[in-house]
Amino acid sequence: ACYAEGHNNLGGHKTYREGEQICNQNKGHIFIPNDQKEYLWVEQNGMQRDEWYHLGFFCSDRDTNQLSEVYTNTGEDMRVINKKLRARIHPGQMVGPHDSVCLMAHRNNDNWRFKYHHQNGHERRNYVCETPL
Repeated sequence: ACYAEGHNNLGGHKTYREGEQICNQNKGHIFIPNDQKEYLWVEQNGMQRDEWYHLGFFCSDRDTNQLSEVYTNTGEDMRVINKKLRARIHPGQMVGPHDSVCLMAHRNNDNWRFKYHHQNGHERRNYVCETPL
C-alpha cells in the first residue's frame, strides 16, 4: 500500500468524512492498521506530526468499548484485525451509533499507542490515506 499524510499532501486537517472523501478520490481510504508492525511503520514514515490522526474505524451497533465491535471503512472484520493489532479503546470511552462514532490515534505518544481515543468525527484532524498498490 501507499500512504500519504493529509496535512502535507492532501489539503490539511479535515473532518472524518472530508478526509475519507479525499482518500476515496485518490482510490484509497483513511488508514486502518492491520497489525502493530504496520501501524508503527506508518507512524514513523507516513505520519509527519506529533498530533491526533483519524483512523479508519467508526461506529458500532451499540455503545461499546470493545474494538472488535467497531466497523472499518473497508468492511474488514475488526474481530480478525484486532487479533494481530491488539489495540483497545481508551478505558471509560465508548464508540457507538450516534455521538462518539470515530477513533483516533496520537503519533509518537506511548500513552496512546494502540489505545484509541473516541471523537464525534466533526473535529478537524490530520489523517493518512492508505491506497492499495
